[in-house]
Amino acid sequence: MVIYGLIRVLTMAEVQTYVIYDIEEDKTRNKVAEACKDYGLERVQYSTFLGSLNQNKRGELYLRLFKLLGKKAGKIIILPVCDKDVKQTRSIVNEPDGNEIPQP
Repeated sequence: MVIYGLIRVLTMAEVQTYVIYDIEEDKTRNKVAEACKDYGLERVQYSTFLGSLNQNKRGELYLRLFKLLGKKAGKIIILPVCDKDVKQTRSIVNEPDGNEIPQP
């Protein structure tokens, strides 16, 4: 019983999850963005969202996005990232005024 409880806790843990998409149709693309926001994800690039989701929420989001895309042209990737890799993330951001902001 203790082992079962431990496994359940581990599978319910939230991990940083990227949703990356390339969808031709504006209406579908906007619906995908809204679905990501509904799950608490934040836009990090035009077609990329990031946030913490557990395995169940990722599965729910997958099904919702699968239905939204249907047979329309496009690609959606849901990518969970472990804490170790998240800590190694590096960003380079150029502001519109031309100043580069290094991200730790």
